[in-house]
Amino acid sequence: MRRLFALLLALCCLSALLTPVLATTADTAGDTASADNAAGEGDAAGDGEAAGEDTDAAGETAGGETEGEDAETEPETAPVQDVLSETAYKSVTVSCTVDEKGRAYVSQTLELSIVGALQEISFTFPESAKSPKVEGYKTKSETKNGVRVLTVSNEAGFSGVVTFQLSYNQSGLVTAGEASQILTLPLLSPQAYPIAALSFAVTLPAEFASSPSFSSGYYQDVIEDLMTVTSSGGVVTGLTSTPLQDNDTLTMSLTLPEGYFSGSFGSGAGSIVLLVLAGLCTALALFYWFRTLRNKTLRVSARSLPPDGVNPGDVPFLLAGGDADFNMLVSYWASLGYLSFFINQAGHVILRRRMEMGNERRAFERKLFLLLFGDESYCDGASLHYKKVGSKAMAVIPRYWARRIYQKRSGSPALARLLCCMACAFSTMLAMDALAPETLHALYMIAALVAGFAFCYFLQHACSAYYLNNWLFTGIGLGCGFLMLLVGVLGGAGLLTVITGGAAVFIGWQTAHGGQRRPEGDDIVAQTLGFRRFLLNATDHHAQQMLRRDPQYYYKMLPYAEAMGQGRRFTGLFHGVRLEPCPWYEAAAGTPTTPAAFYDHFCETLAILNVSIRK
Repeated sequence: MRRLFALLLALCCLSALLTPVLATTADTAGDTASADNAAGEGDAAGDGEAAGEDTDAAGETAGGETEGEDAETEPETAPVQDVLSETAYKSVTVSCTVDEKGRAYVSQTLELSIVGALQEISFTFPESAKSPKVEGYKTKSETKNGVRVLTVSNEAGFSGVVTFQLSYNQSGLVTAGEASQILTLPLLSPQAYPIAALSFAVTLPAEFASSPSFSSGYYQDVIEDLMTVTSSGGVVTGLTSTPLQDNDTLTMSLTLPEGYFSGSFGSGAGSIVLLVLAGLCTALALFYWFRTLRNKTLRVSARSLPPDGVNPGDVPFLLAGGDADFNMLVSYWASLGYLSFFINQAGHVILRRRMEMGNERRAFERKLFLLLFGDESYCDGASLHYKKVGSKAMAVIPRYWARRIYQKRSGSPALARLLCCMACAFSTMLAMDALAPETLHALYMIAALVAGFAFCYFLQHACSAYYLNNWLFTGIGLGCGFLMLLVGVLGGAGLLTVITGGAAVFIGWQTAHGGQRRPEGDDIVAQTLGFRRFLLNATDHHAQQMLRRDPQYYYKMLPYAEAMGQGRRFTGLFHGVRLEPCPWYEAAAGTPTTPAAFYDHFCETLAILNVSIRK
């Protein structure tokens, strides 16, 4: 019931989380189209200006005079030689679209004139660039001197004039000023060759009144006197009038009114706090596991017999730290001859006592058996009395085994998992801080906190569900892990999400069988895992061979197989075999004697008993 409640809560938070995530995806698609349009506009503007300049130059040559007004309005551009004397970029065209959250989507067209031949060509991107690529080429990626470098190669060599298309996106470009927001946009990263001409077009989400400023790595702010810049309708276009040196850079800065970009662009203290908290919780969880929960590696080998001294009701706890299964304990008692199941015509499950339980069984089993029947010879499986006895059994079995298999100094697996859940919650909050809109920002952050915690909870319990063959909860856990990673990547916290989520999976896997064990505890858990391995790998031939040795083999092993989630597969091993009548299971309408029919009937009985326990 607690897991169901947590699942419903996670789904509610997920609906809130996916709103900005889906909006981001839609914005990305729209922004890509806008970037392409902006590139076309920027190219058209640059071509138009170049054509106008050529026309003016021709007019000056023919007429022998130049009008003063035209000289002031038309920028002088450096002549681009058709054949450069050294390897250089003839032209670089930059198209950039900035969305309302301050993310930039950049596309660059570089026309490289090569003197001789080059086997490799390297292109640089900002270090924080995401998804950098050179269209049409396989690249080798590395980081040098604070920039991303993608290298393309050609065994035949590059020669002549070659055009390359580069693209990437970048976030974290907006900072908060005094009642303002400052956009700092790198337009050009240091390239290996000089650039004869650079043009750019930057499309912003809305119109603005301020003027952009520019800075070059070589010319510093003097570059503003060496380029022509126009701003109109939220689009900034520019064209250099002088060549740029190799390894030169160009950065645009623009001061905009507060609220121009949506989202939080403060000093970053909140993001730093979330980052530190996530890292601290992860480190504490791993340290706590190492000091108080670490166990030796188990040596597991398949065994055809159940673990020594373990009944089917104990298996979920020993195998995956799950709740004890009282119904399987009762079924085990029945297989030993202490009681029997009777299903009447109305479908009611009646438990009949066949003999008293003596000292051959554990003390708590004798107490439970006495509580179940008292002075009566039968018990209604759908009664409140059955539920009360079942609740006591599910409480006493974990305590019984905890005293026998765990070290006294063992830590708490729940505490280690809690620390991991907190780390994932903080990392999800950090990602949502970049995704959530400014309106209701606090509400989205709270939803991210709860969802991150729930995602991690189900992700960790997927390890336990796997050991019990509960594929529903295993799938839910993996799905939650994927959603957590998706939010992290879209929010720019992908690496942190991988670290916190990976630590959560590791802790969940290492603590699936409980805390720090004694040597005898290692032996019991290894035997349980070995029997599970046997059930997973058993063949029809082996199972039917065991049945020939013991005609009651199927009925004796079925409670163990069902407790491990292997009941249906175990039954399938006996396909086509007719069983002897089960001595402890009787139905008024007739007891099935084929394995599949008996198993289906037995599952219906267990379903009735489960309803009784959980109602």
